[in-house]
Amino acid sequence: MKKRFFAYSFVMTLILLGAIYGHLHTGFSDMSTSDLIRILFGGGNDVENLTVFDFRLVRTILAVFIGMGLAMSGAIFQTISRNELASPSLLGVNAGAGLGVVLLVYFAGSTTAWGIWTLPTVAVAGAVVAALLIYLLSCRGRDIISPYRLILTGISMSAGFHALQVLLVTRLDPNKFYLVNTWTIGTISGNTWEHVWVLAPVVIVLSLILYARYMELNLLSLADETAIGLGVHINRSRFVYLIIAVLLSGFCVAIGGSIGFVGLISPHIARRLVGADHAYFLPLTGLIGAILVVTADWIGRAIIAPDEILLGIIVALIGAPYFLYILAKTKA
Repeated sequence: MKKRFFAYSFVMTLILLGAIYGHLHTGFSDMSTSDLIRILFGGGNDVENLTVFDFRLVRTILAVFIGMGLAMSGAIFQTISRNELASPSLLGVNAGAGLGVVLLVYFAGSTTAWGIWTLPTVAVAGAVVAALLIYLLSCRGRDIISPYRLILTGISMSAGFHALQVLLVTRLDPNKFYLVNTWTIGTISGNTWEHVWVLAPVVIVLSLILYARYMELNLLSLADETAIGLGVHINRSRFVYLIIAVLLSGFCVAIGGSIGFVGLISPHIARRLVGADHAYFLPLTGLIGAILVVTADWIGRAIIAPDEILLGIIVALIGAPYFLYILAKTKA
């Protein structure tokens, strides 16, 4: 398994580097490979530096971290629920973050006065509130939380949050409606380096914490009785990892919008390639998530250039057929 992990990691890294190259190469200005290398190593003029560093590179880096964060968040949701169909969007976390953003836009007098931390803070707060509600409603007394109850509660809460979003969105003025609609679909266009400095440390630190605890995550994927017998406090562990997964997805959703399917299909692919051992499963999941988001954003920019298709639409076009494939295999 270790050899398979290193082999697949090497291949996925090469694919990611190729996707990053294509992402940086695509835009309004034509650039050769030599021009791109020259600019990246400090040889560009002011216009070239603005184009590559402030417009393209920042978007590329955000796509990498958003993909990694959503994918690893989905992996944790699937582990604590022991369900391969679990994801931040399915369990209501994205919907909670979305409701927080819609409430902010609805009650805010002007969106131009927001600080860099305003949207992430509100989105993460909405995601955490949603996760806590789902956790509390899934828990009865001191009983062990049932993964199936967690899934069903998440689906129900997600439907409720989406209904409240629709109710509020219909009362927005055109400018605010456009902002909310664009964010709901999902896009990383228009973000800056400040967003990178917000997101990157969160994804890196939380990912390292998860990887350091891979043995406990392996135990959580076992039957409850087995995990308890091996010394795992089931409810407490599920709650801790639920919060970590919520923080990961909340920050990614706050900056990239409500992007679905990444947290569903990336862990599923990684599990099929290297198995369920989190020592191998988590890093490969992050790589696959990064590839998916970078590639989707690249396609969205290139397919109808100079216009572009929002990132969330491309991810959905890729993810929906694979989701149907997962359903078909699960039924089988």
